[in-house]
Amino acid sequence: MEDNVSCSRRDLAVLLPVLAASAVAQQPNATKSEPRQVLRSRTYSFGDLAVRDSANGAMKSRAVFDGVTTRGQRVTAHISELAPGQAPHPPARQKHEEIIMLREGTLEVTLNGVTSTIGPGSVIFVAFEELVGWKNVGTTVAQYFVVSIEEHTA
Repeated sequence: MEDNVSCSRRDLAVLLPVLAASAVAQQPNATKSEPRQVLRSRTYSFGDLAVRDSANGAMKSRAVFDGVTTRGQRVTAHISELAPGQAPHPPARQKHEEIIMLREGTLEVTLNGVTSTIGPGSVIFVAFEELVGWKNVGTTVAQYFVVSIEEHTA
């Protein structure tokens, strides 16, 4: 049996500004030994985000922010564009929760062995250490937003 997490556009309209309101300048050179800055309220213009192409050219990614909230949780966000027929990585268990919001395209998503296909406006929630993977099964580029949340340990 498949468990579906339902998220309305109204829920997304609340979630995204809340995350953006806690954001500060992106930290592209931060390492595990460097303390992350506390995120402060600000906006991010899509056109100002640096584009990073994958080695094989199948994906473009734009880091939005990476820091710690005022309540002590590490939060990162990026925007990815995935070419048709491609997957960003093999299925994996992440050491954080993730929220993936599909803006355009079609993804085949596998959560703990259960596969489903989603389209624009759909949302994936991935709990800590759950097995997840996705692939663009559409004929156009899939663009999606990823927000990762983890306990701050530094």
